[in-house]
Amino acid sequence: MTPRTTTPADQAGGASRRPRLRLFPWITALAIVGLVSLLPALGFLGLMQGGSGADWLRFTDTQLAAMRETGLLLAGVILLAGSMGLVSAWLVSVYEFPLRRWLETALVLPLAFPTYLAAFVAVDLLDFYGPVQSLWRWMIGAKTLRDYSFFETRSLAGAVVVMALVLFPYVYISCRLVFSHGGRNVIDAARLLGAKGWRLFLVIGVPLAWPALAAGLALVVLEVINDIGATQHMGVSSFSVAISDLWLNRGDLPGAARLSGMLILIVAAALFLARPKMRAHHAPTRNIGQPRRIRLGGIGAGFALVATAMPVLVGFVVPTAFLISRAGQYAAAQKFDPDFLAAARSSLVFALTVAGVVMLLGALLTIAIRIAPRLSPAARIAAIGYAIPGTVLVLALFPVFRMADALLAHLGLPLILSGTFAAMSFALVVRFVGIGAGQAGLALRRLPMTIDWVARVHGMKDWRLALHVHLPAMMPGLMLGGTLVFIDTVKELPATLLLRPLNFETLATRAYAQASAGTFEHAALESLGILALSGAAALMLTRRT
Repeated sequence: MTPRTTTPADQAGGASRRPRLRLFPWITALAIVGLVSLLPALGFLGLMQGGSGADWLRFTDTQLAAMRETGLLLAGVILLAGSMGLVSAWLVSVYEFPLRRWLETALVLPLAFPTYLAAFVAVDLLDFYGPVQSLWRWMIGAKTLRDYSFFETRSLAGAVVVMALVLFPYVYISCRLVFSHGGRNVIDAARLLGAKGWRLFLVIGVPLAWPALAAGLALVVLEVINDIGATQHMGVSSFSVAISDLWLNRGDLPGAARLSGMLILIVAAALFLARPKMRAHHAPTRNIGQPRRIRLGGIGAGFALVATAMPVLVGFVVPTAFLISRAGQYAAAQKFDPDFLAAARSSLVFALTVAGVVMLLGALLTIAIRIAPRLSPAARIAAIGYAIPGTVLVLALFPVFRMADALLAHLGLPLILSGTFAAMSFALVVRFVGIGAGQAGLALRRLPMTIDWVARVHGMKDWRLALHVHLPAMMPGLMLGGTLVFIDTVKELPATLLLRPLNFETLATRAYAQASAGTFEHAALESLGILALSGAAALMLTRRT
């Protein structure tokens, strides 16, 4: 019998079967999961102990109104954002019309606007004294509001329109990937069989994009549920607003915990419904190369141009131009506020700190899973924080910070964790660590396991393998995840607003304070600062990807 040749993989397998206890991956993974998942869960369970069992089924009229308005808000945003994202992705992917190449990229720009900032701009732009109504009164000769009727921006319908205009790119990006790449074979085959126009879209396009549509809408739902600034400014009593009111204004922590529990159930249901769709969306597909688009002319080209250009104009170009105009007017009438530079510096330092910690924890968790593949569920557990709204996460961490303060006082240390920069950073690290671990894992997965086997055959220890092989391989994913976290941190409002230290302001909190006081024109510079920081990071992200 011919002797079997020993391969490096066999030698590596033999080496791995030696009785060797690898403490590093297990200790690292359990520590990270405990910090970012177990502590918030314990804090939330502690809040749920308050109140009797009957209290969990008793809701006030205000809480019932919050449930109803949140449901209507979600339904409206899902319908409008889903329609805009799906139709825009179909038009720029399947058809050729004027400015298509430019609009294909520009349709992503509204995502740079935080929802609360878009709400501030919409209210100021469409207010009675704003430029739109002023121009309309001049055109029709009206003097007072009794002489005409106008769309009420501070309403549930206004919140639906504003939030859909800045969140539809989530749907657009997902659906465009399907139409432009994975689904081109099906679309071209249907065209050869005679399908065209609306029939091609309804019979082929919609079913083909359904998995991507569900995945994009799941992200839209998470953003809407997490929002607190836009809904509160536009007079909508959402879950997050009701939770914040119960906690801060009424001191009813058990009541806030009840609403938070219902909110978590909604998030879990959204993720559960979207998960199989997301798997289908990311299934490997074969591409036939560059798509052969249908050239439009006349009325068809005009419709496609208007349908794809309007979301960009209304969702990005007009609000940005309005902010620039307001900032110029305020700068000409007032002296430069030095606190603006302090807020910009705080936002930059805060975002860099959170992004750096997320990258570090993401790298450690990914390396631990690479060394011990049985720890792979730890990455999914760490990613749960991103699906939890910021208000609920802060509420869950509040008992944790209180116990930490008591422990520090018991030890005689003159330190307080609550209301500090460290507490605020920890909350956002908990929320975003899944992004860092996910992107790092995707990058490291491209490195074949045979590299690890060969390195171990030559005597390389785990720490040297991680430092010299794994870390360079996943660095592109870490940088991508860090950039995404930086953008989200700059735009973050709920957790920052509730946990920031005294005399600590970011660009987001300053803009929110001015808008709440009815003087948003004074916050135009802060708003442009948010767009500048997130836009610069988005540009780096685009170049990197």
